[in-house]
Amino acid sequence: MNSRELCSMLGRPLPMSDENARLADRYWMIRDMVELDDECESPVAGYEDMLGADFDELGLAYESAQRAQANVIDSLQRAHDNYRRSRDAIVAHSTSSTPSARISDDEAMERSFISEAAARMGITDRAAEAMVHEAETLVNDLPQTMDALRLGFTSYLHARTAAQQAWSVPPKARAEFDEQIVGMARTQSPTRFKQSARKLREKLHPESIQKRKTTAFEDRHVEVVPDEDGMAWMNVYHSADVALSIKSEARAHALRVRKAGDGRTLQQIEADSVVETVAAGLAGHRASASATAATTAEEESGGSSTGAEMGASTETGADFEAVTDGDEGTGCDESTEGDVGTGVARDSGTDTVTLTRAQLAALRPGVVVTVPILSLLGQSSEPADLAGYGPIDPETAANIIGSATSFTRVLTDPITGAQRIVDPDKYRLSEQLKRDIRLRDATCGFVNCDAPAWRCDIDHIVAWDDGGKSTPANLNSLCRRHHVLKHATNWQVSRLSDGALEWISPSGSRYVVRRE
Repeated sequence: MNSRELCSMLGRPLPMSDENARLADRYWMIRDMVELDDECESPVAGYEDMLGADFDELGLAYESAQRAQANVIDSLQRAHDNYRRSRDAIVAHSTSSTPSARISDDEAMERSFISEAAARMGITDRAAEAMVHEAETLVNDLPQTMDALRLGFTSYLHARTAAQQAWSVPPKARAEFDEQIVGMARTQSPTRFKQSARKLREKLHPESIQKRKTTAFEDRHVEVVPDEDGMAWMNVYHSADVALSIKSEARAHALRVRKAGDGRTLQQIEADSVVETVAAGLAGHRASASATAATTAEEESGGSSTGAEMGASTETGADFEAVTDGDEGTGCDESTEGDVGTGVARDSGTDTVTLTRAQLAALRPGVVVTVPILSLLGQSSEPADLAGYGPIDPETAANIIGSATSFTRVLTDPITGAQRIVDPDKYRLSEQLKRDIRLRDATCGFVNCDAPAWRCDIDHIVAWDDGGKSTPANLNSLCRRHHVLKHATNWQVSRLSDGALEWISPSGSRYVVRRE
């Protein structure tokens, strides 16, 4: 019997002192055993030295990692300098009327370097461009901060923050900025360091914060960042007062709804209320624009429109492009009736909060969903594919399809599954062909680029002037940035036998792109 079992049997704690001596004497062996157990759980001798050694090793490894990151920055800057010296071997000097005519040789060279660096490091062009800019700033403008990183005295996160804050500091003031910031980078946490760097930037910047706010406000935008399990983040870059006001109002609304007995968490109510408000607002804008266009058309025609014409002008149903993954798919047109509601729908079976069908139908068209035919018929749970995101559950796909006013048929070969095409000898592509190619590709065909195909150009892999045909194998979706890059520089692309794309950079490196 151990001490825990004995205490359970007695129904009270085991006496461990001279109080109630009779019990203590009676169970002295048990008391000694408990004391022995406590001694066994004491730290081993010399544990301070052992733990100290562990943390010393951790510190050395972290410093080594920072020095390695400094080496990446130095290598990136050195490669950039050498790339600039090789500009004539990189730029294509094309005289064609392609989109490349819009950029200079210097810009073409910069884009090529960023794309090659991104391909080599396995990151996006956007991330590589930030790294290139940071490296140039650290090496050329902030040498003391860069030396601290090389020695492992500060972290890469501190160095990046210093570089990003220095971008808006006038070049003549960056030496002073570097002098004052390097000590802080060695002693402050990343969060506090960022605050200190911002304050120092304000002190050294000749322009007022209002003028800089006006400039920064021009870059406002919305972006979607895919996440796991059919979810995604929506980020809105806007002025701080607007962002904080929206967050505050959403929290106040959530508190009121929660107090009224809603079973959702405050965070869930906040998210649902923001989505509901945005969906209703966008639908209202679209309906208003349609009504205005119809009124303008009527005034210009000098008469009243027929019911059919007016119905076409004010249609608010979404034109979702739903594609079945069968031989030819099933094409049909289906209108969605009903006004846009102001609430969100809750599925009683899955307890999933989503938009109502009317809200989905009223949002901007252009959502592309590819659904396996068995999943569409309810005979399989194989995920559908949402263009620009990835796999989604069949139920969500069915909801999107249910709100579509039209479907696009993708004609495929019943044996090989390859898309059928007509008129390969015509340079100008039909709208149906362009849509088919974009549905097939889903994303841009350049290395590590996930730009959705619906925003891309359709490019002939082998140029039309060089004998290329308008066939699916010779057509490829490229975002405007990489379409321009292909024509303005000496990047080369070809399609392999398995359908993958092989890119060869001006430096001779080879990269294979396989779309899933």
